[in-house]
Amino acid sequence: MGNWMKGVAALLALAGSGVALGQDCDSNQAAMNVCAANDFKAADKELNELYKTQMDYLQDAKTKAAFKDAQRKWIALRDADCLYQVGPREDSGSIWALLQFSCETGQTKLRIEQLKKYVACRQDMCPN
Repeated sequence: MGNWMKGVAALLALAGSGVALGQDCDSNQAAMNVCAANDFKAADKELNELYKTQMDYLQDAKTKAAFKDAQRKWIALRDADCLYQVGPREDSGSIWALLQFSCETGQTKLRIEQLKKYVACRQDMCPN
């Protein structure tokens, strides 16, 4: 695991530990980073719940495999696009985590809206 991945993993661990509960997200860079990690964690949880709901609905193995493949490719696109937008960690400072998590959260929220439409549509001509 690269150094930046270790840093992100440590930040997610802090975010998951409740460190940011009641914390002023604007008090300093570390607080902003933790809050951004928390926002991403919440969006990622919602995304995973919608993904599971859609997978549970799908009956055909071929369709399930196609949806799974699409989701994996979407994650790769999101990560690559955010890396393009934000740039590599080594080219930034302490603000990198905030920028990266903010980008990933924004992209994830867009995907959530797509998945909500899939989950809501249970008739002909819907992604199934």
